Amino acid sequence: MAEPRLKEYLRPFYLKWFYLPLHPAARPQAWSDCWRYPRVPLGAPEIPGARDGLPDVLFLPMTDWHARIQRPHHLARELAAKGYRVFYLNMHLGREFPQPAVLDGGPRVCRLAERVWEIHIGLPREPVYHHRLLTGGETGKVVEGLNQVARAFGVRRMATVCQFPLWTEVGVEMGLTYGGPMIYDCHDLLEGFSRIAPEIISAEKQLYVQADVVVFSAKPLLEKVLGRVPSLESKARLIRNGVDVTHFRMSPRSKRKVAGYAGSLDEWFDVDAVAAAAERLPGCDFVFLGRVEDRRVLRLERYPNVRFHGEVPYDRLPAHMAEFDAGLIPFLINPLTLATNPIKLYEYFSCGLPVVTSRLPEVELYQDLVYIAGTPDEFAAQVEKAIAESDDELSVARRHVAEQESWTERASQLAKALAESP
Repeated sequence: MAEPRLKEYLRPFYLKWFYLPLHPAARPQAWSDCWRYPRVPLGAPEIPGARDGLPDVLFLPMTDWHARIQRPHHLARELAAKGYRVFYLNMHLGREFPQPAVLDGGPRVCRLAERVWEIHIGLPREPVYHHRLLTGGETGKVVEGLNQVARAFGVRRMATVCQFPLWTEVGVEMGLTYGGPMIYDCHDLLEGFSRIAPEIISAEKQLYVQADVVVFSAKPLLEKVLGRVPSLESKARLIRNGVDVTHFRMSPRSKRKVAGYAGSLDEWFDVDAVAAAAERLPGCDFVFLGRVEDRRVLRLERYPNVRFHGEVPYDRLPAHMAEFDAGLIPFLINPLTLATNPIKLYEYFSCGLPVVTSRLPEVELYQDLVYIAGTPDEFAAQVEKAIAESDDELSVARRHVAEQESWTERASQLAKALAESP
């Protein structure tokens, strides 16, 4: 173990003093974007408190706030709108710091939004959050940093929304100190991700036990876990994903037909389904918004009607979707996707778009409003039908679904879980 630990201690210095200066493009954009938010000195006067005696809420995430707007961002903002003070831990643990974290003086706090703050805590070894569990000493340093921030903000009671097993002991310690409940927001089937260390996936069992409430984002995910851990039933809750309906405004579409996708282009993306559609429909453009995480996806570059726009900021997403004639959810069928509740479904619905999708249980709930395919050829045929759709009533029905499935409603469900927890 000595050699790997030594390498970890040396890695921050090598990366930040040698490698990244020589290869600046290798530094993730999120590690720069996070410092564009105003820094809040600890102990600054006139920091607003929580309203009406509400507890503060600490998010311990598996999602970088600055990479892509997803479930935790929406829930955090909506809770803040309800009067909670929300703190969001940056999970890079110092890798985002411009200099090695061991040389930094302590935690940093930046204001992300109204009543939402991000906490940066650097560990000497700057571990990659999904590569291994934290050591006891590292957990202690994270807790120490959080306590320092909590004291500066005058925290009296704090609830924790834990979204990754890496943070279980951190959440337990915060609960013991501040008396608030710990909710495990289980929004993905962790074993479906090939990049998460097996020891972190195994640690999820302990998080089930330690959490006061376990929230699931999809019914198949809930049922799968309850099948393994039936004792969870009394504290299990279903809170699906949602959409900010007001964010998505439609404008006139282009004359050429467009089928589009917004999201990660990763190992669960069905390249063959999209290839079949691109071949069958040369008069339709296929537009993809998101980072390419799996190089297999780049096979689609050979089609002249396929365009990749890369990662698109959330505030520009509506303008791109306004050009779509259909939204795509081309997922391979595997345990991960079968347990997912795709956020993009609600975003497409918010725009009134017909949706062409793989056969996913959470999407089949709306089978009258979507086009479902089981094979690449079926997917291509369904895209052809979707882009030709002219039924305004279907569009209205989709928007109605989106209005009912808002992030405001999801945050209300989460707030209720917080209030009902011991």
